[in-house]
Amino acid sequence: MAFRSEILIKLDKKGRVLLPAAFRDELPADDRGAFVLYHSPNIPGVVNGNSRIGFDAMLERLRAEALGPKGSLKVALDDEAFDPAGYLSAGARTIAMEPDGRFSMPADFAQALDAAEGVMLVGKVDKFQLWNPARWQARRNSEREKMAAFVRNLGGGDA
Repeated sequence: MAFRSEILIKLDKKGRVLLPAAFRDELPADDRGAFVLYHSPNIPGVVNGNSRIGFDAMLERLRAEALGPKGSLKVALDDEAFDPAGYLSAGARTIAMEPDGRFSMPADFAQALDAAEGVMLVGKVDKFQLWNPARWQARRNSEREKMAAFVRNLGGGDA
């Protein structure tokens, strides 16, 4: 599974969005009828997406990393304990897709994205993101500069 590309997608009059075939094809074969959307935990106005299987695996990794071997027991028993996986899961939505890949964008996600002009669908290898197009372009420009600096610093002694 590797989500790739940047695709501008528009909402139709019913508030539906088309998940392009290139992204649908990256969903596990037995998990293609739906996927998960969730708010980015650290970038306001960005919505992440993943297969249900991929999202659940991420939550398991997050819980193990953040809470350690006894952490999940503490979270299960202590209603006051902070559980980062539970935090992400609480705001996540399983999104059903029509056979052609259309889905209804939940209002809270559309509002966070300011999706009136459409959304930029961005592949991020093991997940995808939905961005406001103008915000994505600014981020993309910033990342281009970071990538150039990264490549310059790869030097293997070649002069």
